[in-house]
Amino acid sequence: MQTSTILMIVLLVFVIGFVIWSTITGKKANKKEKEKRYNQVRSKIKEYILKNEHKKNLRIEFEKVYARKGAEYKYRDVFDVIVQLIEPKTQKVIETRAYEVEGLTTKINKSQYNTEWIVNNQIDLEETKKRIAIGEKTIKLTKAEKQKLRQLEKMQAKKLAQEEKEQLKKAKEKQKTQKGSLDIYQERKLNISNKKFVPSRSKSN
Repeated sequence: MQTSTILMIVLLVFVIGFVIWSTITGKKANKKEKEKRYNQVRSKIKEYILKNEHKKNLRIEFEKVYARKGAEYKYRDVFDVIVQLIEPKTQKVIETRAYEVEGLTTKINKSQYNTEWIVNNQIDLEETKKRIAIGEKTIKLTKAEKQKLRQLEKMQAKKLAQEEKEQLKKAKEKQKTQKGSLDIYQERKLNISNKKFVPSRSKSN
């Protein structure tokens, strides 16, 4: 066997090994990041329940997470989150609820960003399930319903465009007085986060 052939085989083995190693490392990093976000959002929901209902010592299990789509969510990470509230001692499901959760991403420096998760409010469970089903196309809409939905989306897009215009105007005025300061709205628009919140089920409290 020629030396060049041996070198080619060695190089091929090295490349394959590197690809496998990179894939495994990447999967581990993604899993770790996903679990981190899971814990952050779970803590925020617990804080929200404690603040508004004075209830604590609950375990939160994620049943469904859906990223909202549409013009109004182009620069926002907003999620419909369906959770089960579980009593730790009895392991019984107390209630199933839906929350609107949003990730606000701000720039720390040139290469680092921080996402702060907030619970906007508790939302209607059945309406949330229907919205998710429509988004995932698991239910079919009638012609009239589709037309109504398109009209609503157009109205929301028009409203958003006007709000964007006003926000950008304010941001420009603010930049004149506070040179170099970061505007959250601009950061949202310029830096759309690729870190989507997709938690998996966890039995740990």
